[in-house]
Amino acid sequence: MNQSKKRTISTKSKLSNILHVEILQNGSKIASAELPLKRSGKIQISSDSHGELSIPYYPLPEGKLDIAYFRRREVILDLNPEWQGFCTTKGTGVIIEKGKASKNPLVLNRGDIASINYGDLRVMLRIGGANKPIKPSPYRVAPSYRGSIFALLIPTKLEWQISLIATFMSLVVIGSATIGLLNRPVKRPTKLTEIDDDYVLHFISPNNLIHAPEALQKNLRRSSMLRQVIEYYTSMTSSMMGWPIENEKLLLPSTLATDKSLHESMQAITAGKRRRQIEIDKLQLMKNDVGVISVPSVIGESVTTSMLRIQDKIAIGHQSFDANLAAKRKIQQIFPHDPDYAWEEYRNVTPVDSLSDATGKIKPFELLSEEELVYRDSKLFAAKARVKQQPLARSMQSIDYVNPETDQPVGMPDGVRFVSFATITDPYIADEKLYHLHAPEFGQQEQPVKPKPVIVKEPLVGEIEPSLIVGYIQKNRFELQLCYELALRRNEQAAGTMEWRWRIDSRGVTSDLALISTSIKDPRMTDCIRKKIGAWRFPRPKNGSVEVSYPFEFAPTKG
Repeated sequence: MNQSKKRTISTKSKLSNILHVEILQNGSKIASAELPLKRSGKIQISSDSHGELSIPYYPLPEGKLDIAYFRRREVILDLNPEWQGFCTTKGTGVIIEKGKASKNPLVLNRGDIASINYGDLRVMLRIGGANKPIKPSPYRVAPSYRGSIFALLIPTKLEWQISLIATFMSLVVIGSATIGLLNRPVKRPTKLTEIDDDYVLHFISPNNLIHAPEALQKNLRRSSMLRQVIEYYTSMTSSMMGWPIENEKLLLPSTLATDKSLHESMQAITAGKRRRQIEIDKLQLMKNDVGVISVPSVIGESVTTSMLRIQDKIAIGHQSFDANLAAKRKIQQIFPHDPDYAWEEYRNVTPVDSLSDATGKIKPFELLSEEELVYRDSKLFAAKARVKQQPLARSMQSIDYVNPETDQPVGMPDGVRFVSFATITDPYIADEKLYHLHAPEFGQQEQPVKPKPVIVKEPLVGEIEPSLIVGYIQKNRFELQLCYELALRRNEQAAGTMEWRWRIDSRGVTSDLALISTSIKDPRMTDCIRKKIGAWRFPRPKNGSVEVSYPFEFAPTKG
């Protein structure tokens, strides 16, 4: 303890005999020194590069500037009139003014300091050496004067209320968003009716929309018009195709009964043809040196032809809806005072050709009845569908659509002896047939037998106006008249009637021409007429082939 105290005392005594000097220029330290106190000597600043207090290249008068001198281990300031600042001498502060000389010498003893300026130079002196930097203690406020952090952030009661309301609203918004994300529907739409209306309008015919009030009538709901239109035409198509119906309530019971009876009869005919086909396959497989090549076929008509037929029936339905409206207007004119036929005033317009003309008087900003609103909505939906389908129609103009001319169905009409199907047969019999087919390659060379071509005909489900056929026959009858005139040269008494029957396919080509009955016994005339009728090209029927029977009467003209 004594040694440490002695060291501390000796250290303090050493520091008290040192003069600490610092020179600053514009606040920046440029030189410093610690000089021991002497009995005599000068303290001066020099502009040379030598010396303890040298500031090179600084313009000093005569290159030197006196600050103080030592005397009996004291420091006495030796300043010219350009200096100014302050100092302490024996603990008393003294102000040094520029241009005024001090009456008494300024003596610095232990513990005194001085801060004097010369232009942009500041010289700081202290006897006792430089003190170590003192770490500032943290600022602390007495607890009695210290407030809460919440009072600093929200000082007033009104701000507290606003903050609570804002916090509550934030929790409501964030909570609602979180609940909505947790309860969001993860099931993707599987039906066209589950998609938004703007996307559905691309795929619905405008005619289906504009005729919705007449097609659905009391089943139509304005809040879900597109969905019900889709369900109606989907159910109608399913009924005609024999598929499961989505909503039977939208169809008339008579329509359902008619389609059901047609499909039952068709299924019975198809089942009979399949049974007969299986018997034919078995008989063919049992024969020697006969192979059966199974190819896929369609009994009756193909799916493509069925869809074309359904599209045609829908178009006929649209025409019937327009005709129904026209009939209602006529009935209203006949019974103007009968409440049972009091149809809305807006339907009574002069043109009655289309439904769009019938709804022409509807004004969207007038007070309309419920029925008028239904017709107006259907018209607006149809207009939107046309607008949305225009870009699709332009981009698909170059596509070759399926039609009866480009996609002929593969069918099995009555009268064809053999059309093989890909049916399940006995594997042993099939293996034996393959053995017999490959045996000639290793034995005696057999003469190849040309297979008879199997002609697959279109089903007789086509439609054509009889007036088109009669008009074509009357236009080309002169060709048959030439055949008759040649017969008259051979027999002047030749006269009578010939009845012919032929088939017209979807291309208008004539086939299966047969003479049913004739009262003219002239084979050459028969052959001539056969060639003429066989070369005719009639108007094309819709959705398949048609069969025509027509009697021709031949008699000589007099005159």
